Amino acid sequence: MHPDIPAIDTWDCLFERAEKPFPDDHIIFKSPSGVRTYKEIRSRAQNFGAHLQSKWKWSKGDVLLTFSPNYLDAPSVYWGCHWAGGIVSPANPTYTADELKYQIIDSNAKAIVVHVSLRETALAAAKLVGFPTSNIWVMGASSSVADLQHVESMLSVPTTAGSRPTINPAIDTAYLVYSSGTTGSPKGAMVTHTNVVADIILQRLVEGEHLDWKKDRFLALIPTYHIFGLICLVHFPALMGLQTVIMQKFSVNEFLKNVKKESITHVYVAPPIVLYLAKNPSMTREHLSSLRMVTSGGAPLAPDLIRTVYDRLKIPVRQAFGLTESTAVAHIQRWNQWREAMGSNGPPMPTVEVKFLNEEGTQIHEGEGELCLRGPTIFRGYHNNAEATARSITPDGWFMSGDVGYQDQGGNLYITDRLKDLIKFKGFQIPPAEIEGVLHEHPLVHDAAVIGVFVPEIASEVPLAYVVLAKTSQSPEQVARELLAHVAEKLTVQKRIRGGIIPIAEIPKGPSGKILKRVLRARAEGVDKGKALGAAIYDERSSKL
Repeated sequence: MHPDIPAIDTWDCLFERAEKPFPDDHIIFKSPSGVRTYKEIRSRAQNFGAHLQSKWKWSKGDVLLTFSPNYLDAPSVYWGCHWAGGIVSPANPTYTADELKYQIIDSNAKAIVVHVSLRETALAAAKLVGFPTSNIWVMGASSSVADLQHVESMLSVPTTAGSRPTINPAIDTAYLVYSSGTTGSPKGAMVTHTNVVADIILQRLVEGEHLDWKKDRFLALIPTYHIFGLICLVHFPALMGLQTVIMQKFSVNEFLKNVKKESITHVYVAPPIVLYLAKNPSMTREHLSSLRMVTSGGAPLAPDLIRTVYDRLKIPVRQAFGLTESTAVAHIQRWNQWREAMGSNGPPMPTVEVKFLNEEGTQIHEGEGELCLRGPTIFRGYHNNAEATARSITPDGWFMSGDVGYQDQGGNLYITDRLKDLIKFKGFQIPPAEIEGVLHEHPLVHDAAVIGVFVPEIASEVPLAYVVLAKTSQSPEQVARELLAHVAEKLTVQKRIRGGIIPIAEIPKGPSGKILKRVLRARAEGVDKGKALGAAIYDERSSKL
């Protein structure tokens, strides 16, 4: 363990420290529904944790599933669960009932906290698995909704009942975060208390001299259920005292209004937001004059795009790299070095070790290889999946990321490819096998393969499906529309087949039966370019992602 990283849990790190630079009445989180000071966050979290123990017989290791967009009281719910020794499993708020059902079952959730806007989906998922509605609590409305208890009564009412259990920070899981798997089903990454504490303290070491709690303001516009937002826009602001304005959903108008009104100085974004900054005429220096830094993660940015933003707006853009399994940030360009090695993700965080392996599994020191990471931020393994854990983490603690890249002489990381068969859509990782599985459910599909194709207009990949169709009197265009609707009904919005459907006589496969995705990617860029049916990619003239 690095000497600057104490062996403590998240609660002790954030709320039991001897010194902090800001007062208890300093506002940490702000949204249209109100504000929360540091003192309020702590007291509400402790109330929630004590009620979990006294009313709901909460035990150490019990799992609380949260299902919510970015919301003012979500942090107090997270940390209250930690106070009671529990594990938080945040779910994607765009999930369908079927997708949420999987996480309820796999995480073995004891209770669910759901935002009122997602109540129907949560109840539908609960019905599918026989989950008791008495263990579903709603937040985001002023009173109980349809017999569901409101979480406010647990947050605001003090109680002396309950006590904190002893936490082993290096072993005990703080968050069970579901990371897209390559075989169809997401896997629950066990992120320990040490992982979280290490990442935010290392960020403080790297960022601290450039941030002032009295002047700097963050804007939480990326989703905080995701590890990037969860660490950088929930935990890091609470550690540093950085006031963070919460947006439930991105739109150009709301983004501009918040930056100007709240004097936002720093935003974490996914690449499509950088594209807005570069090209959208509404994005002007007048509206964005307070911004001092933009940090982008989720997928590589082209250097030309970064230069365009700076030339237009005089706002620096730097890049960071991380995964759920590395507890968010593993590499980041340093604040004053964003011009250097432009296009890279910068050097690793302190204490994070890096090496690259060739296809034979031998370490290489030049050229491209699979990125492997080791250090205090690397997760403990996959929940109830020893096989996947063994494939990903070596006995001596190296996490094999599945991303291919190299580092220059300055230690700056460049990601060039990936071994994992994932599609990166606007910062989200989409497993093609999950979409393929849904396509195979349809009676008109004999076989299917899904790949990612890059769309420059949105600076992102989108899913495209090659499908072997059954005989039918319908036209290929009609079948394509039916298949797209089928997938849209079953899967969350990010997983829709925006690239369209290409009928094919046979899916190319190797001797072992493995789909030859490289062959399909070459076809999509060559003979099949422009032939997809039903393609409905994002229109960048719209103000919504």
